[in-house]
Formats: sequence, C-alpha cells, structure tokens
Amino acid sequence: MAVPSKTSVEVETKSKIREYLDIVLPECFIPELGESKSGKVRDIYFAGKNVVMVTNDRVSAFDFILPNLIPFKGQVLCGISEWAFQETKDIVPNALIENVDSSVVVQKKMTNLNVEFIVRGYLWGSMAAAYEKGDRTFCGLKVPDGLNRFQKFDEPLFTPTTKAEVGHDEYMTMQEVE
Repeated sequence: MAVPSKTSVEVETKSKIREYLDIVLPECFIPELGESKSGKVRDIYFAGKNVVMVTNDRVSAFDFILPNLIPFKGQVLCGISEWAFQETKDIVPNALIENVDSSVVVQKKMTNLNVEFIVRGYLWGSMAAAYEKGDRTFCGLKVPDGLNRFQKFDEPLFTPTTKAEVGHDEYMTMQEVE
C-alpha cells in the first residue's frame, strides 16, 4: 500500500476543511439550561449542581477573540480536555462528570480559582515581547540574557497567570498562587 505524499494529504485536508467552513459553532444559546456566561472559547451554563460547557469554534489568541472560526475546533479542544481529565483522574480529582456530545461536557460546579498555568518550552508570545523590552523576570523566575525570540529554554518554565474575565491575564508568582 502506497503512503500518500505530504502534498496530497495537505491538499485533501484543506479541501475537506473548505467543505465545512460554513458549518461552525460561533456561540451557543440555550436559555433552558439556566444562568449562562460566555468565555473566549466556551459558553457556560450553570445548571443546578453542575456546569454545562459548550466548546465553540471561536479562536482566542493573546487574550483576543479572532474573527475567523475553525470548523471542528471546539470538538477537538473538547476531546483534548476530556482526554487530559481521564489521564490525570488518578493523580488529582477533577470536575468532569460526562462528555455528552463532541462539543459538550458536564462538570461539577466548583470554585474557579481564576489561575491559568502555562508551561513554556520556548521564548515566544507575550513573554518574548516583554523580554525584548528588557524584562528578565517572569512569574518570579529569572530568564538569562542573550536569548532570541522562539529560542528553546534549557528547561520548561512553569508560568502561572491570572485568568482574567476581560482584558489581559497577568503574571503571578508561585507565592501569589499559594
């Protein structure tokens, strides 16, 4: 059996994506589920003791919702989240109750700590921009001089941030998280 060339796979994949560009989920409005909140990439409903989270096809980058939608992005993100919950449930309890659809999960209602944890393997994004302006301390961690944008760190950095409702997330130190 012949292995398809990278070019033919790419052409086929792009063709399939074009087929579905009009079938995207920009948002979800189900008032019957009760109080709701719209996040950057999820619509969240507070239903009794549980939370129903619908992951949509919106794209968020650097704290902004971009105008383009990606078909099936919500389903892929939801699948990755479910996989991570399943793989770590023996290490730490989590909120997942059930994945009821490819874009919908039901979770236990819990207190949101409003903290996001980012593991950075490379100098890029907002950290690279701040580094280029002279910043060398991020989340209480010292980063050496002489690095280039997109350079791989010797060891990954664990950088917690606030999870802002609106606007930009802000760096935190581990002491602030505790």
